Amino acid sequence: MTEERDAPAGTPAPPGPSTEPAEGPGTRRSDRLRALLRRLSPAGPPAGRWFAGVLAAVVTAVLTAWLLAWGLLPGTPPPPPPDPDALPFTVAVRVGHDPTDGWVVEAPLADIPTRPVWSGDWTQWAREAAGAPASRQYVYFTVQGVDEAQVTLTDLRVRAVTRRPALRGVFAAPGGGGPTAYRWVDANLDEDPPVLTAGMFDEGGQSLPEHERKEIRFPYRVSLADAETFLVIGYTEGCDCDWKIELDWTARGRTGTVTIDDAGRPFRVTGTARAHTDCRTSPDGTEDCRQR
Repeated sequence: MTEERDAPAGTPAPPGPSTEPAEGPGTRRSDRLRALLRRLSPAGPPAGRWFAGVLAAVVTAVLTAWLLAWGLLPGTPPPPPPDPDALPFTVAVRVGHDPTDGWVVEAPLADIPTRPVWSGDWTQWAREAAGAPASRQYVYFTVQGVDEAQVTLTDLRVRAVTRRPALRGVFAAPGGGGPTAYRWVDANLDEDPPVLTAGMFDEGGQSLPEHERKEIRFPYRVSLADAETFLVIGYTEGCDCDWKIELDWTARGRTGTVTIDDAGRPFRVTGTARAHTDCRTSPDGTEDCRQR
């Protein structure tokens, strides 16, 4: 028979089976890994966040470069192919008018703004008076290639778009003037089609540089480094003419014709055959207006 008695107070209980798992090497490694991940996580310390950001940036850069190299990501789009219809050259146009050739104004003499002094701004006056350039209009144009490939300019023509009778009105101009400058080619707009005449005028020709005293003789070749400048004069006595220039070219197996005009509008010049009054201003400041 076994006697059961209570243990005296303060006596330790005998050891029994433990309910806590025993700590082994695997448990210690797991704890250390969890601690490392906590330090590297964005919620961890600042040093861990910085390292994680750098690592992510490096991985992203390497992966992007690899994908681009294998064509799995779109890179910078290639430049568009050149327009097959684009001109292989540029044309810069300047329109001029010698004030001594004068202007014709259709309004009555009393309604025309007062003419400037001989050395004044006649071009501004002509705009205010709505005057049409008389007798001659000068068109300078420079042709230059867009790259080093050569473009051959093969021919030039002048086309009268519209012919009307010469304006009836007042002819006004500063009198006198210097010697007549050489022009490369004259286009007689009174003829249909206009007749081109190349040559040097008798007056003032020798005062110009040699390259400005050469006649126009096609073909010419232009490129980016080699431009050519031409001068065409539209001349008339009896018509109020709208006109354009046509330039033929060939390059890289292509041929074409480019129209040269005044920013989309035809050039315009009128003859003086129907002017009923002539007003000329002298260098001394006097003006003489006479009926024809």
